[in-house]
Amino acid sequence: MRRFLGPVLVGLGVFLVVGGLLLRFYAYPRLAVAPLDQNSVTKLEAKGANIFDTTALKPLTTDLAVQNKTVGDVKASKEQGDNVRVWVGTTSIRSSDGTVRSRSAERTAFDATSAEAVNCCGNFEESTDGQRDPVKREGLVFKFPFATQKKTYQVWDDTVGKATPATFVKETKIDGLTVYEFQQTIDRVKVGTREVPASLVGQSGTGNVEGDNMYAMDKQMFVEPVTGAIIDQHQHPTSTVAIDGEDKLTVTDAKLAYTKATVAANVKAFKSKSTQLSLVHGLVLLLLMVILGLVAIVLGVLLSRRRPKPAHA
Repeated sequence: MRRFLGPVLVGLGVFLVVGGLLLRFYAYPRLAVAPLDQNSVTKLEAKGANIFDTTALKPLTTDLAVQNKTVGDVKASKEQGDNVRVWVGTTSIRSSDGTVRSRSAERTAFDATSAEAVNCCGNFEESTDGQRDPVKREGLVFKFPFATQKKTYQVWDDTVGKATPATFVKETKIDGLTVYEFQQTIDRVKVGTREVPASLVGQSGTGNVEGDNMYAMDKQMFVEPVTGAIIDQHQHPTSTVAIDGEDKLTVTDAKLAYTKATVAANVKAFKSKSTQLSLVHGLVLLLLMVILGLVAIVLGVLLSRRRPKPAHA
C-alpha cells in the first residue's frame, strides 16, 4: 500500500504545483483579454438637456436617450492577430419626441489586454451625414486595461481628436461591486468652425457668418479594476458656437449617465468575471496549490522509500 500511495502523492503534488503555476502564468494572460465576439448595448439618458434644433432653427430643452451598440469584427481581429481586437460601435441620440438627433459610427482596433488603441484594420469615424473619415487614435478606447491601477491614464476623446488625462479619484462601490472612479476634464477648446445664420448669433444681415465650434467635457468613469470594464459613466458635454471668442449659440448642454438598467447589467456581468479572474490570478490560490503540492511530494517520497529489512538473528 505504501509503495502504491507514494507515487500517487508525488504525482498529485507535481500536478498541484504545475497547475498553480499554469493558472497564474499561462491561463490568466489568455483569460484577461477583451472578447473577439463582443456584442453589447449601452444606454445613457439626460434629463432636461439643452440642444439646438437644426430643423426649427431654435433652442430646445428635452430629455435625451442615447444608445450605443458595440459589435466585434471577429474576422478582422483574427486576420490582424497580435492580440488585437476590432470593434465597431454605432450610436444614436433621440429626443423625448422620438426624433433622431444624431447618428454616428466608429471602427476601432485596440490591444485586447491593455485597451490601448491600435492604428490598423480600417479605423474610421462616421458622422450623421454619412461621411466616413479614417482616424488615428491613441490612448485607451472602449475600456480600461485589465488590472487597472490607481493612476492617471490617457483616454481617447473623439471630439478633440486626441487622448486626454483621466485621473484616479477614489475607490468606491456600486451595488457592492468595488470600482475605481476616474475624472476626465477637457476645458473649453476650439474644435472647428461652422457657418451659421447671422441672426442666430446676434449678428446683423441675412446671410451666414463663420463661428468657432467650442467644446468642453466633464466625465466620471467608474471602472471595475480587475476587468477594466466601465460599470457606470457620467458625462457633461457642452458644445457652443462662438464669435470672437464669446459663446453665442448653445448646440449641446447635456448631463448624460448610464441608465439604471445598464448599470445593473454591468454589475451582474462583471462581478462574476472579476471573481473568476481574481481567483486565477491571485497569490492565495497559487500559494495554496504550491504548498499542498510540495507537501504531497515530500510525503510521497517518504512513503516510497523501502523499509530496511530486519536483521536475522
